[in-house]
Amino acid sequence: MRKIVLPILAVMILAFVFINISYGKPKSYYSGDAINFKNQLYLGSTNSGSLEVWRLENKELRSLFKIRPLNERFGTYDDFYDLKFVVEADQLFVYAVSGFSLYKYEIVGQQANLIFSNKNTYWEWYNRVDKFGTQLVTISDRGVKIWNEQPDVINSYELINREAPYNIRAYNERYLLNVQDNYLQIYDREGRRLATSIPVNYRSATGNHQTYQDESDNIYIVDDYYAKKFSIDGRLLGSFQHLNYDAYDISASGYSDYVYFSNGVGVVKLDKNNMELIDYAWTTSIGGAESWAMGLKVVNVEGDKLVVFNNSNILILDDDLKKIASVRATEEAELNNLENLYLNLDSSAGASGKLITVSGGGYLPNEKLSLNFAGSNSETQADSRGRFSQSLVVPELKVGGVDIKVVGVNSKLSYSISFLITAN
Repeated sequence: MRKIVLPILAVMILAFVFINISYGKPKSYYSGDAINFKNQLYLGSTNSGSLEVWRLENKELRSLFKIRPLNERFGTYDDFYDLKFVVEADQLFVYAVSGFSLYKYEIVGQQANLIFSNKNTYWEWYNRVDKFGTQLVTISDRGVKIWNEQPDVINSYELINREAPYNIRAYNERYLLNVQDNYLQIYDREGRRLATSIPVNYRSATGNHQTYQDESDNIYIVDDYYAKKFSIDGRLLGSFQHLNYDAYDISASGYSDYVYFSNGVGVVKLDKNNMELIDYAWTTSIGGAESWAMGLKVVNVEGDKLVVFNNSNILILDDDLKKIASVRATEEAELNNLENLYLNLDSSAGASGKLITVSGGGYLPNEKLSLNFAGSNSETQADSRGRFSQSLVVPELKVGGVDIKVVGVNSKLSYSISFLITAN
């Protein structure tokens, strides 16, 4: 692999954005998840703040949905921070975390159907959600929590990485892996202790680094100089020297004899038995402008498929490291409401059959709206500002107070206003 000159990349950070609508540079794709479900490749990322999911179809990535969690208290949208696909009872689900909440959705066709949202009451901010072996876990500044199906927390471990919670990984129910302060740490869950600490070599002591553990408990890691294979007790079993670029992830499907790693400029394929070079690809040229290979997930779907979170794009490669498909980050505005929800009536009371006008705002731009007037349903559409005005006929009901409720079909934003039905 010959060295090439690359432009300096902008530093990428997660931040809260307390404005309602924004236009700007594309969000960077640097992490995510992927899974084989019924011999199809599904992949997703939350790097944009939205839970975005795609499916590989005929060498194209089809966008299934892009959603954000609704903050019902303020009528605004929050960010998702991580996701994890799982298959349960032959159904595909995705878990996601946002702030103090854990979400579970079932993926059906092109829809995400909410199964539950669980908000903790002890102000624990979730950074990640994952599966460690067969167990669902959340990771925060307070450590690792293990969940059951209810979902309830059934166990916890005080393994903390505040700088890079991304680096805490596990592939069975015995060991936890963590990359921190230039060490690969192997934590024994049975003894609740740090079993092994192995020096590694990164130019920066912080950063995202995904390790991999195979079925024989061999552990694979890539630092800024070598890809390395260790036994569980810390013995070096093999290594491969790469081009001294910043290292990120090492990954494997578990169904082949290969491991793959990302180092910004590209992806390298190694024989996992002897750590010898098999192939490599320059993803900076395959993926387009501003490509930089960071997050990496390998899934076996009719051979290994590599999902490369490639900065300006997400790139799919086959096991020969040839491009199958890609999707680029966009500069589209986030579809958030521009103002707080409100409703107005031109008349707050009237007899059955009277024509009244309800108006309001705070919904998504150009969103379809569902109106319920004491059980009588109708639809309208918001304008480019999220506002609307609609005429309604007072329904044939007995005298008394009723509600008019307006719900955004996509956003689920809702607001109600009272109306008094009077005698004729």
